[in-house]
Amino acid sequence: MITISPEIGKSFVFDLNDKYVHFAFYFVFVIVWFWFLIKTKFAKNAKNLALITAILYGIIIEICQGVFTTLRNPDVYDVIANTLGALTGIIIIKLTYKNSKTTH
Repeated sequence: MITISPEIGKSFVFDLNDKYVHFAFYFVFVIVWFWFLIKTKFAKNAKNLALITAILYGIIIEICQGVFTTLRNPDVYDVIANTLGALTGIIIIKLTYKNSKTTH
Protein backbone atom coordinates (compact mmCIF):
# COMPACT_ATOMS: atom_id res chain seq x y z
CA MET A 1 0.00 0.00 0.00
CA ILE A 2 1.30 3.42 -0.93
CA THR A 3 0.22 6.45 1.10
CA ILE A 4 0.74 9.93 -0.28
CA SER A 5 0.02 13.02 1.81
CA PRO A 6 -0.49 16.06 -0.42
CA GLU A 7 0.11 19.57 0.88
CA ILE A 8 -3.62 20.21 1.18
CA GLY A 9 -3.67 17.90 4.20
CA LYS A 10 -5.71 15.00 2.82
CA SER A 11 -4.37 11.46 2.69
CA PHE A 12 -4.48 9.59 -0.57
CA VAL A 13 -4.19 5.81 -0.30
CA PHE A 14 -3.47 3.70 -3.36
CA ASP A 15 -3.75 -0.03 -2.69
CA LEU A 16 -2.22 -1.80 -5.69
CA ASN A 17 -3.53 -5.22 -4.60
CA ASP A 18 -7.07 -3.83 -4.65
CA LYS A 19 -6.55 -2.68 -8.25
CA TYR A 20 -5.41 -6.19 -9.24
CA VAL A 21 -8.63 -7.56 -7.78
CA HIS A 22 -10.71 -5.01 -9.71
CA PHE A 23 -8.82 -5.84 -12.91
CA ALA A 24 -9.26 -9.60 -12.43
CA PHE A 25 -12.96 -9.34 -11.57
CA TYR A 26 -13.80 -7.29 -14.66
CA PHE A 27 -11.60 -9.47 -16.86
CA VAL A 28 -13.61 -12.54 -15.80
CA PHE A 29 -16.90 -10.61 -15.78
CA VAL A 30 -16.60 -9.52 -19.42
CA ILE A 31 -15.65 -13.03 -20.58
CA VAL A 32 -18.52 -14.70 -18.71
CA TRP A 33 -20.97 -12.03 -19.89
CA PHE A 34 -19.75 -12.55 -23.46
CA TRP A 35 -20.25 -16.33 -23.17
CA PHE A 36 -23.80 -15.71 -22.00
CA LEU A 37 -24.58 -13.16 -24.73
CA ILE A 38 -23.39 -15.34 -27.62
CA LYS A 39 -26.15 -17.79 -26.70
CA THR A 40 -28.86 -15.13 -26.92
CA LYS A 41 -30.40 -12.98 -29.62
CA PHE A 42 -27.61 -10.46 -28.87
CA ALA A 43 -24.86 -12.75 -30.20
CA LYS A 44 -24.01 -10.43 -33.08
CA ASN A 45 -23.14 -7.59 -30.67
CA ALA A 46 -21.90 -9.73 -27.77
CA LYS A 47 -18.40 -8.20 -27.57
CA ASN A 48 -19.65 -4.62 -27.59
CA LEU A 49 -22.46 -5.31 -25.14
CA ALA A 50 -20.17 -7.17 -22.74
CA LEU A 51 -17.62 -4.35 -22.80
CA ILE A 52 -20.12 -1.49 -22.48
CA THR A 53 -22.04 -3.27 -19.71
CA ALA A 54 -18.89 -3.96 -17.71
CA ILE A 55 -17.58 -0.39 -17.99
CA LEU A 56 -20.94 1.20 -17.15
CA TYR A 57 -21.47 -1.19 -14.24
CA GLY A 58 -18.05 -0.28 -12.82
CA ILE A 59 -18.76 3.44 -13.09
CA ILE A 60 -22.23 3.13 -11.56
CA ILE A 61 -20.91 1.08 -8.63
CA GLU A 62 -18.27 3.72 -7.87
CA ILE A 63 -20.84 6.52 -8.03
CA CYS A 64 -23.17 4.58 -5.73
CA GLN A 65 -20.35 4.12 -3.21
CA GLY A 66 -19.98 7.88 -3.00
CA VAL A 67 -23.68 8.70 -2.94
CA PHE A 68 -25.26 5.93 -0.87
CA THR A 69 -22.60 4.87 1.64
CA THR A 70 -20.55 6.53 4.33
CA LEU A 71 -17.99 3.75 4.71
CA ARG A 72 -16.87 3.62 1.06
CA ASN A 73 -15.53 6.26 -1.29
CA PRO A 74 -15.65 6.39 -5.07
CA ASP A 75 -12.25 5.82 -6.65
CA VAL A 76 -11.37 6.79 -10.21
CA TYR A 77 -8.48 4.31 -10.10
CA ASP A 78 -10.98 1.50 -9.46
CA VAL A 79 -12.83 2.58 -12.61
CA ILE A 80 -9.55 2.55 -14.53
CA ALA A 81 -8.65 -0.93 -13.21
CA ASN A 82 -12.17 -2.18 -14.02
CA THR A 83 -11.98 -0.77 -17.55
CA LEU A 84 -8.51 -2.20 -18.19
CA GLY A 85 -9.67 -5.62 -17.00
CA ALA A 86 -12.73 -5.47 -19.27
CA LEU A 87 -10.65 -4.33 -22.26
CA THR A 88 -8.13 -7.11 -21.68
CA GLY A 89 -11.00 -9.60 -21.57
CA ILE A 90 -12.30 -8.30 -24.90
CA ILE A 91 -8.81 -8.58 -26.42
CA ILE A 92 -8.61 -12.22 -25.28
CA ILE A 93 -12.08 -12.84 -26.72
CA LYS A 94 -11.08 -11.29 -30.05
CA LEU A 95 -7.93 -13.40 -30.20
CA THR A 96 -9.76 -16.56 -29.20
CA TYR A 97 -12.88 -16.13 -31.31
CA LYS A 98 -11.41 -14.30 -34.30
CA ASN A 99 -12.64 -16.95 -36.74
CA SER A 100 -16.07 -17.36 -35.16
CA LYS A 101 -19.14 -16.04 -36.97
CA THR A 102 -20.82 -15.08 -33.68
CA THR A 103 -18.30 -12.33 -32.89
CA HIS A 104 -18.21 -10.30 -36.12
